[in-house]
Amino acid sequence: MAQRETGTPGRRPVLAGVLLTAAGFFDGLSGLGDLADDRYVVFTRDGLYHLDLTGWAWAHLATGLLLVVGGLLVLSGRRWSVRLAAAAAVVGIVFHLLVIAYEPLWALMVIGLATAVLWLLRRRPRPEDAGGEVSEAGRSVR
Repeated sequence: MAQRETGTPGRRPVLAGVLLTAAGFFDGLSGLGDLADDRYVVFTRDGLYHLDLTGWAWAHLATGLLLVVGGLLVLSGRRWSVRLAAAAAVVGIVFHLLVIAYEPLWALMVIGLATAVLWLLRRRPRPEDAGGEVSEAGRSVR
């Protein structure tokens, strides 16, 4: 992760953190909405079925919380937080692939945001390391 002189994260990690936090926030709101009102009824030839979505709502809430925590930690500028945010994005992608048949637009939106976050967080060589001297241990000498 490219760091500035002050120790704050660069533009790409900040954008990734904001996108991941926003995706998690809205996913958490979706979970809260499903917890508050889970009156889904399915009409079939065999009769009327009441569906309880409480488990899916708690899963949305947990995934949203994980995405928010990962996004906020990326904004802290710590190196380990990038790995945690990438893991949170992967968990979000996997969960939304599971529910894509039930909430296609919502799932595609969160999958797209999480994929963008993974693309933004991928490691690149630092510009200052590209042409500098290298010590015997393979580290750049300043």
